Amino acid sequence: MRPIYTGTIKTTPPEADGRLNAPAAARNLEPILAVLTDYMPQAGHAVEIASGTGQHCAAFAAAFPNVQWQPTDVVPERLASIDAWAEAARARNGASNMAPAIPLNVEQPEWPLAAGSINVVILVNLLHLISDTAAEAVFLGVSRLLAPGGRFFVYGPFLREGKFASESDASFHASLRQQDQDIGYKDADDVANIAARYDLAVLERRNMPANNLMFAFKKLSTHISHMRFSLAVPRGVIIFPY
Repeated sequence: MRPIYTGTIKTTPPEADGRLNAPAAARNLEPILAVLTDYMPQAGHAVEIASGTGQHCAAFAAAFPNVQWQPTDVVPERLASIDAWAEAARARNGASNMAPAIPLNVEQPEWPLAAGSINVVILVNLLHLISDTAAEAVFLGVSRLLAPGGRFFVYGPFLREGKFASESDASFHASLRQQDQDIGYKDADDVANIAARYDLAVLERRNMPANNLMFAFKKLSTHISHMRFSLAVPRGVIIFPY
């Protein structure tokens, strides 16, 4: 298994308290929240995979205060930034529904969270930056985490019926392939088919700004959740969430 390539996030200079701020995350926040609002439970436990700077998770926690939020990442600087965002929220309004960030590499054979214990998982701008094998590992891991009826939200750029939405998408995909031939845009239909293999049914596929899509999936049954998660992914994972 090759080492994880963690990529970089374009951020403004860190705040005095260590918070990183990614302008791209600020731009896509409101459209993402609009989708979440249509499907989020009244209460429960949520996990964000590859939380990056932490600003998304902090905003989600503020928008859904009765949901307990667990941010994750693999880069120490990002884990520190995530915790700084949570601390800023506590200082500002006493919010306590965002847990300390934990390390999570999606290719590891067992995730540090209990199977069937999570109601919501969110993944923003990751699938195009990992291999097909690693992407399938994500869906297996998420299906294992989710309780029946749980929601999985996936946001990012995708192919539509094998075609790019724009020339800029084609250029970005080509630049990713120059870094690694195994990564790049996934086709939206293929993603839905992978999800179905792991008992995740499409509730909605919504068009988003800047040619992105957002999927809302529902976990249908329990048999994946109660399986031992033992898939070993032979390729590394790029964690580059914005």
